[in-house]
Amino acid sequence: MSAAEHSPIPATPEHRPHLPQLSPYTRTRQALGDPAPLACTIAKAAMEALLGGAALDPYARWIEPGVFAQLARQRSLARRAGLARSAPVGVRRARVFRVSRDAAEVSVVVDDGDHCRAIAMRLEDVAGRWLVTEMHVG
Repeated sequence: MSAAEHSPIPATPEHRPHLPQLSPYTRTRQALGDPAPLACTIAKAAMEALLGGAALDPYARWIEPGVFAQLARQRSLARRAGLARSAPVGVRRARVFRVSRDAAEVSVVVDDGDHCRAIAMRLEDVAGRWLVTEMHVG
């Protein structure tokens, strides 16, 4: 018996056609679901904060640090100016436009009791969750 007769079969893909080619670095994720509920929650909390209400700390996970810092600064200015809202902020309408599989743009109309305001935001898929990367309050 020679060594050539008992050599193991190489573990290359062409010798295993029945097994799928998987790489740990090329995992595919499913597209995230509807961002409208999160966008409405963030818009309502942001509007309350801009009117001198509660802090946005519970929502920091879903807001990009730059946007979060800007909202926190505006909240600080509103509180120093003596603004304090007793009426709750309500969401009237939200529209979602999926720009791509991993990004969505949302426009939300909020009612703060005295005015209706528009909030536009962009949400992107970052590490398997929605993250607000841009926000503009009208």
